[in-house]
Amino acid sequence: MHAGLPKYVPVNLKDIAAAGFQEGDEVSLETLKKKGLIKPSGRERRLPLKILGEGELSVKVNIKARAFSAAAKEKLEAAGCSVEVLPGRKKWIKPSVAKNLARAEEYFAKKRAAAGSEDAASS
Repeated sequence: MHAGLPKYVPVNLKDIAAAGFQEGDEVSLETLKKKGLIKPSGRERRLPLKILGEGELSVKVNIKARAFSAAAKEKLEAAGCSVEVLPGRKKWIKPSVAKNLARAEEYFAKKRAAAGSEDAASS
C-alpha cells in the first residue's frame, strides 16, 4: 500500500550551500522551510528531513536531521560541520509483546554473562 512513497524529505548539500547559510547557522527542517528551500505539502508535512551527499558544503553549519546518507555524513565531517541525528518515533508495541521482549532480553543477558564468566575462568 505504501510502496514507493518517500519516508523522508530529501535535501542535497548543494541546495544547502545555495541557500546562503552563514557560518555557525543551524540547518533543520524549520530553517529550510523558512528559507523556502523545501515546501512540503500534504503527506510531506509530517515527514522528517534526510540530508543527501550531492554537492559540496564549504560553510561550517550545525545540521539537525533524522537521517544522513553515508556520503553526506562523510562530507559534513570533513568540512567540520556538527551533525545531530534526531530521534525517530518509537513504534507502538502491544503490552504483551513488550513483556515477552523484556523477558527474552533478560534471559539472553544472563546467558551472555554466564558465557563471559566461563571464558574468564578457563583463561
